[in-house]
Amino acid sequence: MSLSKGSPAFLHGSHPSLPNLFSPIKVGDMTLSHRVVMGPMTRSRAPGSIANDQQALYYHQRATPGGLLISEGTPPSVSGHGYAHVPSLITREHALAWRKSTAAVHDVGGYIYAQLWHVGRVSSPQFQPNGASPVSASEIPLLSRNAPKGSLTHPLTVPEIKAIVQEYKTSADLAVHTAGFDGVEIHGAHGYLIDQFLHANTNSRTDEYGGSIENRARFVLEIVEAVLHAVPASKVGIRLSPGAGIHKVRDDNYVELFSYVFRKLQKYPLAYIHLTEPGWADLGIGPARGESVLNQFIPLIKEPTKVLITGGYLKEVSDQAIKAGLARVEYAENFGPATAKEALKAGKAQLVFKEGASAGTGGEEAIKSGRAHLVGYATSFIPNPDFVKRLWYGWPLTMADQTHYYAGTETGYSDWPSYLESGGAKVFKKASL
Repeated sequence: MSLSKGSPAFLHGSHPSLPNLFSPIKVGDMTLSHRVVMGPMTRSRAPGSIANDQQALYYHQRATPGGLLISEGTPPSVSGHGYAHVPSLITREHALAWRKSTAAVHDVGGYIYAQLWHVGRVSSPQFQPNGASPVSASEIPLLSRNAPKGSLTHPLTVPEIKAIVQEYKTSADLAVHTAGFDGVEIHGAHGYLIDQFLHANTNSRTDEYGGSIENRARFVLEIVEAVLHAVPASKVGIRLSPGAGIHKVRDDNYVELFSYVFRKLQKYPLAYIHLTEPGWADLGIGPARGESVLNQFIPLIKEPTKVLITGGYLKEVSDQAIKAGLARVEYAENFGPATAKEALKAGKAQLVFKEGASAGTGGEEAIKSGRAHLVGYATSFIPNPDFVKRLWYGWPLTMADQTHYYAGTETGYSDWPSYLESGGAKVFKKASL
């Protein structure tokens, strides 16, 4: 809905239709002014794996006073890379390069966490030192993404595991004490290295890191412990994705597995635990919240640790609103329903909600119902650098496809205009899908 004249200024006072989404909350040692979090997204704009001015501008554009951003995944280890032009956090040089981005966010009054991300077997030899095989818990490859049939991964030895654990500690230390991040998020989700150790179909080890649930969870818990020796628990989050099955990880006993992990994490007063809605991961849509597999795990997350959930909250609301006639798609001049694909590629389509409807409804309900303390939105931030402000004022949301999501220049990255910069509704015309 659009706020009328006389309504509270941006982030001041109570929002008339989204009071929970736009309410303050203490998370770790941060005091957030609202609950909308920009989730981590790989954007591949860092040649040489060094953060640069483009990243700084990108994060600055999406920062809000008292709002939390989570950086794109950044490898803590040379073996952690699996995608081109991803900024690292391995050396002091990397950390110093990130300072521009953290300062750009802090200049707005915002917060930013670094996501520490080792992809494990999702990599390929082209991203590994000397063309080596990707590392993982076991010699079980992911037969996709440049991994030909018959290729194998390198099962990490125990000394190599210990070394990677220490690399996470070093990276966390660099992130907070040199790069200026407000904290770190350990990426333990989505079928990457930590998830590969957790799941039975990617971990066939017979030593202390394989077999039982306790052994398979040892790696992630050792990483948490190591990171907490570098930075306080109030500056640490972790992402997990029980039941999501991303990158073909699977475990028939995943409920028992993740229940164990969540109970073990209760020992630490982490800032937050970041969960992925499995329905979004599989289908690109949000599941019926009452049926989400996450519901059995959320009660295992105890205060002061907060619950952050990401996945499908905007798409689900948008699809339902369009079907109900509460939202419509508008196109810029020379575009229309017949050229919808071209319009999305060019960013010349926008989603408009009618008075009384809101793109933030899903997030509002998640918080109001007690399912989450924070709600993550990811790709919505790409073509809408002022996404939080658009939710607040009920402004239309620019729609886009994935043409410019990964790699390239500033095109599709830091050149998206805010709603006011774009001329608002003046350049669009009413139409429907």
